[in-house]
Amino acid sequence: MFRLGHEKIKYIIEQLDRAVENHQMWFQNVNRSLACNVPCKPEDLMPDAHRNCEFGKWYYRLDDEVLLRHDGFNAIEKEHHHMHELATALLTESQQAPVSNIDKYDQFSRSVEHLRMQIMSLQRELQDSLFNVDTLTSARTRSGMLTELRRQHELVKRSAFTCSIAMMDFDHFKNINDSHGHQEGDMVLKTAIRYILDSIRPFDMLFRYGGEEFLLCLPGTDLVTANFAIERLRIGIENLTISGITKAEMRVTASFGMTALSNEIFIEESIHRADQALYHAKTTGRNRLIAWENLDFDNP
Repeated sequence: MFRLGHEKIKYIIEQLDRAVENHQMWFQNVNRSLACNVPCKPEDLMPDAHRNCEFGKWYYRLDDEVLLRHDGFNAIEKEHHHMHELATALLTESQQAPVSNIDKYDQFSRSVEHLRMQIMSLQRELQDSLFNVDTLTSARTRSGMLTELRRQHELVKRSAFTCSIAMMDFDHFKNINDSHGHQEGDMVLKTAIRYILDSIRPFDMLFRYGGEEFLLCLPGTDLVTANFAIERLRIGIENLTISGITKAEMRVTASFGMTALSNEIFIEESIHRADQALYHAKTTGRNRLIAWENLDFDNP
């Protein structure tokens, strides 16, 4: 899942569509040069041919950290480079005599197909993100939440794997909407959630549970480690100064309730526990983190 805004995802999908078209046209031109002894483009013979084709020019201009860290995106770069190396070797050979090495040509054709499949796979992943990412905050939507949490729960049940979850709710958020308007409230949500997404690890997951309530999933994290991580987020949110559309400076705090996934209960019960802890955090002062495991149910 990509932590990118809707417009950025749409733009990348469009660029990949063009890349597939350009890629097919380039392949046809190379085949034409090899089969009909037609001169190829000079840039296809250069060592940096992979940087000078239309796809390469787009690819190497990108500086988005989310994409640059993505395994599929990096795999495309390697296959694209490899494909151009094979093409350059074949085209260079064809200038002296017709290509007779079938194995080399088959290797080139397979590389072309591998690249096409990798690009299409990345497109599908981006399209999944487009339909499963909240348009305002770029957090994941609730639709795929249980599937992801059950996957983490299975890991907890099968091994010594740990995972903690936390429910988060922004404090007095209705007051922000009432005082500044819903557009300003949206800006507060967008800015605060962007701070969280930029602060958590690439494999951590943040879901918009509803309204101003979110669920954070921290795979491979026990309660002690989760406490440090979430406290850091809570303090960071508290220290944010958010400039709204009207340039008014706003501040917001958030309350958190967390629990560790257990192999003894269903994931729905774990969510309920985190929600209970959040309720306790909200009713005992707000702007705090409470773990369900630390609640004393005998002395409410």
